Amino acid sequence: MTAKKTTKKTIVKTKKDIKVAKTAAKKEKIKKTTAKKDAKAAKTKTTKTVKPKKKTKAEQKEDEIESNFREEIWENSPLPKSVLDEIAIFAEKKKLSKEKTDKLIDQIKRRWEWLRVEPGECVGIIAAQSLGEPGTQLTLRTKHFAGAAEVSVGSGIQRVEEIVDGRSKAKYPTMTIYLNADIRGNEKAAIKFAKSLIDVRIQDVVKLHEDFERSKITLEILEDEINERNVDEKELIELIKENVKGVKGKQRKNNIEFEFPSKEPLLKIRKTILKLMKVKVQGIKGVDKTLVSEKNGEYRIKTSGSNLKSVLKMNEIDHTRLITNDIMEICKVLGLEAGRRMIVQELARTLDENDIRVDVRHYILLADAMTFQGEIKGIVRTGITRGKSSPFARAAFEETTKHLLDAAFKGEVEHLQGVVENIIVGQPIKVGTGIVELVMKDKK
Repeated sequence: MTAKKTTKKTIVKTKKDIKVAKTAAKKEKIKKTTAKKDAKAAKTKTTKTVKPKKKTKAEQKEDEIESNFREEIWENSPLPKSVLDEIAIFAEKKKLSKEKTDKLIDQIKRRWEWLRVEPGECVGIIAAQSLGEPGTQLTLRTKHFAGAAEVSVGSGIQRVEEIVDGRSKAKYPTMTIYLNADIRGNEKAAIKFAKSLIDVRIQDVVKLHEDFERSKITLEILEDEINERNVDEKELIELIKENVKGVKGKQRKNNIEFEFPSKEPLLKIRKTILKLMKVKVQGIKGVDKTLVSEKNGEYRIKTSGSNLKSVLKMNEIDHTRLITNDIMEICKVLGLEAGRRMIVQELARTLDENDIRVDVRHYILLADAMTFQGEIKGIVRTGITRGKSSPFARAAFEETTKHLLDAAFKGEVEHLQGVVENIIVGQPIKVGTGIVELVMKDKK
C-alpha cells in the first residue's frame, strides 16, 4: 500500500512541474514578441522621414512673386545667360532678399553696359594701339637689360614677336611638369624622375678617340656624365656593342675599343661612328635639361625643351596641370581652342612680367583673329594678310607691287568693304560715324 501511495504523489508532482514549465515558456514567448515589436518600432522611427511643414499662403505668394520676378529679369535682361545663372547661384547661397538681388543685378547691369563696346567702335585699331605702344616700351626695356642674368630667356619683345608671328617652333621651349600624388612630396623620387626625362645620346656620355691609321676607334665612358644623368653603365655598353655591327668591341675598364678591318673604307667607318654617337640612351626627345623646384610643399619639374605628346603618356605626372609654352605644339596635341587660350595667357604673362598692364580683351581679339580660320596664322604677310580677299588690303601691308601685279594679272575686283581699302581710295570708312547713312527729307 505504501508503494502505491508514493507513486501517485510523485506523478502529481510531475504534472505541476509541467504546468509551471508551460507557463514560463509562454511568458518567455510573450517577452520575445514584445521585444521584436519594440525593435521594429524603433527602426521605423529612425527610417521615417520628417515631413516638411506646409507653407502658409503668405509664404507661397512670396515664392510665386520671386519666381515671376526672376523669370521677368531672365527674359528681359541684356546680360548673358551664364552671368544670370551665376547671379542666381550667388543669391541662393547668400540667401539674398528680393531687394538685395535687385540691387546686385542693377550694379552688374551698369558694369556690363560700361564694358560693352559701342556699335561702330574700331576695336581692331584700339587693340593694335593698346598692344603696340607697350610693345615699344618693352623693346627699349629689353635692349636696356640685354645680358642681365635676371631677365629670363624667352621673355620680352622677342617672345611677343614669336607669339604674334605664329612661328612653328618656340625659340626657348619649356615645360612645367606637376607630379602625381605618389611622388609629389618625395624629393629623391622627383629628382630621379627628372633625370630620367633628359634626352641622353651616346655622344653626351662618351668621349671619342679615333685612330684611322690602324682603323681603330676607342670610346671612353665618362663616369661623371653617367652619374649626373643617372645612366646605367652596363646597359650603355650593351647598347654601344649592339649598334656597331660586324666588329666585336673589346672592353678595358671604362674604354671600349673597335678594330675595323684594314680594307674597310675610312668614310664608312666615320659614318658608322657618327650614326652610333646619335643613338638614344634614355629620356624624351627634345628635353635637354631639367630642374626640380619646390612650391607649397610639392615638387615640380621645369624643363628646357618640350615634348607634350610623349610626357602626357607617362603615369608619374599630373595630366591636368602639365604646361608648355610652345603654342603650336599645344594646338597639335590638345586642339585649336587650347592654342587660342595659350596665346592669350602667354601674351598676358610676358607683358605682366615687365609690369605692363593691358586689358585682356585686346589679347582675346588678337587670338581670335589668329585662329578663326581653323589654324594658327601669324600677323605676317604669309599669314592673315595673305588670306584677305581685298587686293588693296594685301598691298597695304608688305610687298605692295607684287600684290597689285598679281591682282591685275588675275583680274581681281576691289569691293571697298574694309577700312584700309577706303582709306587708300579716300572714301569715308565704315567705322564710327561712317556706319550711319542719313538721308534728308524734304518738307515739300
